[in-house]
Amino acid sequence: MVETKLEMVTAQLLDLKRPENEEALRGLGKQGESMGYYARDFGMGEWDWPQGVGLFGLNKLQHYHNNKQYESYMEAWVEKQHSMELPCKNINTTAPLLTLMDMDENESLSKEWMHWIMHELPRTKGNAFQHVTTGNHKHEVKLHEGQIWLDTIFMAVLFSAKMGVKHDEKKWRDESLYQLLTHIKYLHHTNSDLFYHGWCFNERHNFSEALWCRGNSWFTIAVPEYLTIMERYLDEGTKNFLINTFTNQVDSLITRQSPNGLWHTLLDDPTSYTEVSGSAGITAGILKGIRMGLLSKEYLEPCLEATKAIMERITEDGTVLEVSGGTPIGKRKEDYKHILIAPMAYGQALTIILLTEVLYHL
Repeated sequence: MVETKLEMVTAQLLDLKRPENEEALRGLGKQGESMGYYARDFGMGEWDWPQGVGLFGLNKLQHYHNNKQYESYMEAWVEKQHSMELPCKNINTTAPLLTLMDMDENESLSKEWMHWIMHELPRTKGNAFQHVTTGNHKHEVKLHEGQIWLDTIFMAVLFSAKMGVKHDEKKWRDESLYQLLTHIKYLHHTNSDLFYHGWCFNERHNFSEALWCRGNSWFTIAVPEYLTIMERYLDEGTKNFLINTFTNQVDSLITRQSPNGLWHTLLDDPTSYTEVSGSAGITAGILKGIRMGLLSKEYLEPCLEATKAIMERITEDGTVLEVSGGTPIGKRKEDYKHILIAPMAYGQALTIILLTEVLYHL
């Protein structure tokens, strides 16, 4: 059953179309994007973070099968992106390179992007990666001055670490670790061991102090991944700190799992809707933590509950339902409750990552 669902979800990711109700989604708010509408998020046609998560999911699946079944797809995808001109460099458009850097033909581009991260990416006070994103079109950026977002850990920190290991560049590895620790410092909510969506250095606050589900899932996925990438280069103290931060987050997440098996889009607000992409990411991260020996097998049961709930939300054509749209930092916690729901590339991809992880445990 898992393998069948996985095949369906993967096939749908590769062919995901714009939703039939796109016009209605676009018009949900006075400014569509404030409700989570971004046309580039729906399928694999653009070069941005949703497609980066998509490539990451495909790579995890082919790694499980110990083959390169999607490499030709990735090669064609990159060629098409070049023909349409690559987007501006920012945190989110870095995400595809986390996977593409493994292909020899993308080495020059990956090094160019890494040079941009080290020398041209805007920094906040404290020298943190400023969460620069794509603007209204792919050659425009939104600077988000003085802001760091939890998303950056997956979108750019993992790439920096992986590049540092691949090319034996200590300064790149050190930068990745500094950024990871800095994001933990400013985004960790001590009372709950969960993470805020963002921090603003200019005004010294965590915005609405939202404990956002998909944001937390980036951390749950990223830490086991980071430990795997950087294993040879982390001293015991740093490694133990990261493991404890991860396991404490997981313990907190387990206590907040909804009776339906998923997590609410605001983790501490049961009146907010339960959300599939963040729930898939959280579950995948926990399962990998178990597989790595970071967590005991006692955590399998809540993961099975979540997996069952997510599989029930996969349609006959492989579409993953109940996925929230692109989510900027909300000025109010209530803003998160009004983000649109629609099939998204990253919803498909995070489900692929989860179901692939389930196969290891089966």
